[in-house]
Amino acid sequence: MLKFFLKLSMTLLIYYTPINALEIKNDNDAILKLGMEMSNMRNMLEAYILIGIKLKYKDPTKKLKNGIEHYEDLLFSLQGKYSNDAEIQKSIKISLKAWKIVKSAMVLALGKTNLEDMKKGAIFIHGNIRTVIKQMEHMKKYLLSQSDFQEREALNASIEIAASARRLSAHYMMELWKLDDPTIKKHWNKGLKIYGDSLQILKKSSYTNNKNFMKLLNGCSKYHRYFTKMGEKPKIFSILIDKKSNIAFQYAKQMTEIILSTK
Repeated sequence: MLKFFLKLSMTLLIYYTPINALEIKNDNDAILKLGMEMSNMRNMLEAYILIGIKLKYKDPTKKLKNGIEHYEDLLFSLQGKYSNDAEIQKSIKISLKAWKIVKSAMVLALGKTNLEDMKKGAIFIHGNIRTVIKQMEHMKKYLLSQSDFQEREALNASIEIAASARRLSAHYMMELWKLDDPTIKKHWNKGLKIYGDSLQILKKSSYTNNKNFMKLLNGCSKYHRYFTKMGEKPKIFSILIDKKSNIAFQYAKQMTEIILSTK
């Protein structure tokens, strides 16, 4: 399978110049965008699967195209913003190398591809997407290490809730598609645990004194209970899990913005 995607990836460009590059205002903005892009990666996987199972809710083809462009725009913007930072540039280089292969599988969904190759592509993306996410995590941690920000645990918790919401929705769809990947259930359980542990961290943080933050946190807790119940039921074709995932993601993003605003 790897040889097939390596061959396909030779037709794809790594470096490109976007029409409208993302603006990165400062380190806080870069940290927020990197954190949310970790969620976007899982959202692209879900869009790919929605195309495969022919569930056309919210135009998954457009969602996948936009997700690909957004990630590449972010890397391009980071290249420019931190052009003199060797650590960031090194991480971008690793990211692009890994992304080239992952993208080669993702674009299968944008052309005329048979179902069997689509399923192989989903399994391949699932197995290799973590390398791309790991580099975003590395850049986020590196930028935090350069600052005097004290609430790193709370920040990571809010970002993990956003990423976990997307992860759970994607893995639900993977199981619904009956992909031949024995790790799906393991990653579902891991996503639930990370989500739950992150909630506990935030409930013990000083941000609970913020009424708006607490409202968002309670909302995320409600959706964690929803995901837990969905994991215990037979998988059905439903757009609800995507809707709930998106709301939880938005709540977690707002919590992240509140935390970063106190930096």
